[in-house]
Parts: sequence; C-alpha cells; structure tokens
Amino acid sequence: MRKNGDSREWQSERATANGILNRRVFLEGAFVAAAAGAGSTAAGAEPLPVPSWMKQPGAGFSAYGQPSRFESKVVRTIAPPANPATQGIGTARTPLQLLTGMITPNGLHFDRSHSGTPDIDPDQHRLLIHGLVKRPLTFTLDALARYPMESRISFIECAGNSGALNTAQAQPGNAQAIHGLLSCAEWTGVRLATLLDEAGVEPSAKWVVAEGADSAAMSRSVRIICSMRPARFCGPGLIQCAAAPHPRIWNFDLSAPLRCNR
Repeated sequence: MRKNGDSREWQSERATANGILNRRVFLEGAFVAAAAGAGSTAAGAEPLPVPSWMKQPGAGFSAYGQPSRFESKVVRTIAPPANPATQGIGTARTPLQLLTGMITPNGLHFDRSHSGTPDIDPDQHRLLIHGLVKRPLTFTLDALARYPMESRISFIECAGNSGALNTAQAQPGNAQAIHGLLSCAEWTGVRLATLLDEAGVEPSAKWVVAEGADSAAMSRSVRIICSMRPARFCGPGLIQCAAAPHPRIWNFDLSAPLRCNR
C-alpha cells in the first residue's frame, strides 16, 4: 500500500510489474475530472449564441452533392510528374489523417496511374474472357448488370505504399505522404468465379491474366485457384460509397480482358 507523504512509493506504483499503468492512476484521474465537471455545470448551462446560419435559409438543392466549403483542405496530394509531358502518370494520395471511419470517400480514394485516366464510354466498353476456356465470352456492362451481384468492403493498397519507411533516414511527412496509397471502399460486382464457370475454364489453365483498359494496357496475373475465391470481383467493378457509383477515376473499370493461361 502507498504510505501518506511517500512520493517515491507513489511514483513506483504508477506502473505495475508488467509496465502497464496502474489502474489507480485512471481511477483517481476520473475523480478529478468529475469534480472539475461539477464546477463547470453552471457555465455550461448558459444559452449559446445563435450562429448566422440559423438566422436565414440555407442554400438550395444541387443535382450532385459536393463537400462543404469547410472541407476544402481535405484533398488528395498529387506529386508533379517527373516529365511535364507525361501528365497523369504518378499517384494521388488519400488524406488518411483527415478522415474518420473506415470508408474512403470516392473522390479521396488513392489513384496510381501509368498512363493517365482513360475516358471510357460505358456503352462501348466490353469484358472479354478467352484463352484456355471452352466458350470465349464478351460482356457488355448491361449484360453484367443482369448477373447476381455482391457487395464487400475491402481495402486496396499500392505495392509502393509506405516506401518512405525503407529509407536510411527518417522521412518527414504525415500519414498521407507516407501511407496515402491505401484506401478502403465498398465494392459491388459480379463474382469472377461466376463468369469463369460460364466460360468453362480448361483443367490445364493455371493462371488468369487481367488486362486494363487504359492506354498502357496494364496487366497482372492471378492464379486460377485465387480467382475462384469469393473475394475476387469482376465488373462492373464499381466503387460504391458516398452515393457515387461511377467516379471518373474508376471509369467503369472491369479489370479486363481476362485471359486464362497454363
């Protein structure tokens, strides 16, 4: 037990044997806070001044909602391109330190582009599945919209995220500058396994190559067994959060065409 007036013993009791703060510290702190709160009750009961926005009608409706003007600093940071002639190549980082909750608003989702954002016409866009399949298939967005869809909340992270932590010297920067190539959103789309089953993947196929619709035709390979997992989605591949199913940065992306290889 602590002896009255023994400050050294009190200091030693602030931490338990495992290094965690003694709960007495929190309990006594709570009593102090309660006592302070009791003294401020009368002041807190004073009427609040009426702000200007309560004295006149607000703005009218808009066809598409926009962030408050007081959120003007909550934006993505965009690094200037190494070559001024190659606009659109680089990254746009999410302001993680300025967000609350787990869902990243569409307009603040990070972006990594190798050839700029394509202006895809959804009426002309197609998803192609070919290669080692029994039935090569081509889908329009309207056709995909007729399939059963699922929604999942998932995060996406660029392979180069947090690269500043690998430098020899600590890099100055906030969460956006160091970890901003990571975002979380609600994704809605058709399960990739559903479309691969319909195409009839040959037993000899081991990999799926997904090719993007940008001018760089970026592609990535995924093992067939991974492509059949429930978490794998294929178009419409829409991010749906903050009531914005088709933000321009995603442009009806289908992560396609898909090619099944040995």
